[in-house]
Amino acid sequence: MVQMRKWRPLLNLDVVQGQASYRRIVEGLVAAIREGRLEAGSLLPGTREMARLLDVNRKTVILAYEEAVTKGWLVSEVRRGTFVNTQLAADVVRQGLTGDFVPRLLSDPPVPYLQDTRRDMALQRLPDALFFDNGASDHRLLPQAVLHRYYRNALRRSFASNTVRHGSDGSDYLLRTALAEMLRNNRGLSVTAENICLTQGTQMSLYLAASALIRAGDVVLVERLSYPPAWAVFRALGAQLITVDIDSEGCQVEQIEGLCRQHRVRMIYLTPHHQFPTTVSLRAERRQKLLLLASRYDFCVIEEDYDHEYHFEGRPYLPLASDTGQRHVIYVGSLSKALGSTFRCSFVVAPVNVIRVLEQRSALVVSQGDAVMQTMLAELIHAGELKKHLRRVSKIYRQRREVLQECLMEAFGERIEIRSPQGGLALWVAFQAETDVDRLVMQALERKLVVRSGRQFSPMDLPENGLRLGFASLDTDEIREAIRRLAQASRHAIR
Repeated sequence: MVQMRKWRPLLNLDVVQGQASYRRIVEGLVAAIREGRLEAGSLLPGTREMARLLDVNRKTVILAYEEAVTKGWLVSEVRRGTFVNTQLAADVVRQGLTGDFVPRLLSDPPVPYLQDTRRDMALQRLPDALFFDNGASDHRLLPQAVLHRYYRNALRRSFASNTVRHGSDGSDYLLRTALAEMLRNNRGLSVTAENICLTQGTQMSLYLAASALIRAGDVVLVERLSYPPAWAVFRALGAQLITVDIDSEGCQVEQIEGLCRQHRVRMIYLTPHHQFPTTVSLRAERRQKLLLLASRYDFCVIEEDYDHEYHFEGRPYLPLASDTGQRHVIYVGSLSKALGSTFRCSFVVAPVNVIRVLEQRSALVVSQGDAVMQTMLAELIHAGELKKHLRRVSKIYRQRREVLQECLMEAFGERIEIRSPQGGLALWVAFQAETDVDRLVMQALERKLVVRSGRQFSPMDLPENGLRLGFASLDTDEIREAIRRLAQASRHAIR
C-alpha cells in the first residue's frame, strides 16, 4: 500500500532539519527512481496524503509533483493519480550503475493481463478499495487453528526426521499419494502417485506440459475467450494460436475437425468444467466428440480444472481425463481455490511416460519442494480436514453468489444477461450494446472498484461486452457496495 511506505527515509528527507523544500522532494524522488528503490509504475500518494506523510505544506508537494512530471520522472493521469513513469524508469534501471548488459537477450513482449494484475493489486490495497477478482477464494474463511496445528506437527516431524535438510522426496510422495486418492474419489481419475507431477502453480504446470509438446510453428487451439497467461506460455514457445468459438454449451467442438483438416493441430487448451471466463460447462456429447477427434487427429488436450471443488447444483461433470479409454489428455489442477494462492500446490496428471518427462524438466528449475508444506497438505487431505473445509465454505460461497445475482438484477435489470453457472466462484455478466464495458471498467476504477474487462480474455484482443465477477473473496456487504459502485460507474459508460 503506497501510504504505508516510509516516505521520508525513502526520499532521504530525514537528513534535512525542519520542513523539506519542494526541490529536496524532487531530488529524493529522482534518486529513489534511479536507484530502483521506487519501482516503475508505482502509484504515489495524493498530494494531500503525501503532505501529511512528509509533514510539509500541500503546495510544496504540488510543486514537487509538477516539476517531476515536467522532467518526465512522473506521469499524472486524471482521476487515477500520479505514477512513476514506466518508460523513463525502465531506461534508467536498465542503465543502472554498471551500464547495459552487453550479450543479446531473448525477450518476450509484456503480457497486458499480467501487467494489469500487478497494477490492480496495488490499487486494491488502497483504503476502501474493492476488487472483483477472477474467482479467488476468501482467505479469511480458512481454518487458521487447524492449519497452524497441522503445519506445526509437520514441521516438528520434519526436524525429527532430518527431511528439512535432505529435501522433499518423502513428502513429495506423501502428497502425490494423497492427491491421487482425492482424484480417484472425487473426480473419477484412475491414477496413482506415479501419474502426478507436483508444481508450484498453474503457470508452472502449463509451461512444463506445453514445453514438452510444442515446437516453434506448432498450431495450438484455444477458445475465443480464455485464460491470458496460458496464451503467453504457448506464444513464448513459438506456437501459432487459432481460436475456437464458444456458446452456451461450451467449446464448439464441431469446429475443431475443420481446423484439423486445415492445420496440423498439436494441442488444444480447454477449461471444460467451468469455462474460463464464461463459466459454462462443456456438455457430455461434446466431450466425447472431442476425445474422438483427439484420437483421430493425434493432438493433445490440456484440460485445466481450476475450481472443480465448487459445484452448487446437480452433479459435477467428471474430467475428460477420467475417461479410461483416452490417452491424449493432460490434466492440470491446483489446491489454490481451496486453500488460497499462498499454498503453492498445483499438479499435472498424465500417463507415467509423460510424468517422467515433466519431472526431468521440473528438476532443472526446482530441485526440491517445500517438505514441510507438502507433509502438511498431505495430512490435511488424509485426515479429511480439506474436505470438511470445502463443505463449510461452499455453503457460504453459494450464498454470496445468490446475493451478487440479486444485486446485479436490482441495479441493471434488462441491461444485462447473467449466465448462472452450476458451480465455480465467478459470474459472467454480458452487457447490452449501449454500455461500453471498457469505459465502465475505467469509471469503476475511479470509484476504487477494480474489475476486469471482457476484452482481456480475448486472445486476439477483440472487444467483448462482458465482465467476469468473482464473488467468493467478498463478503455480502462488500458485494452490495461493489455493485453500488459499478452501477454508479455504468451511468458514465453509455455509448
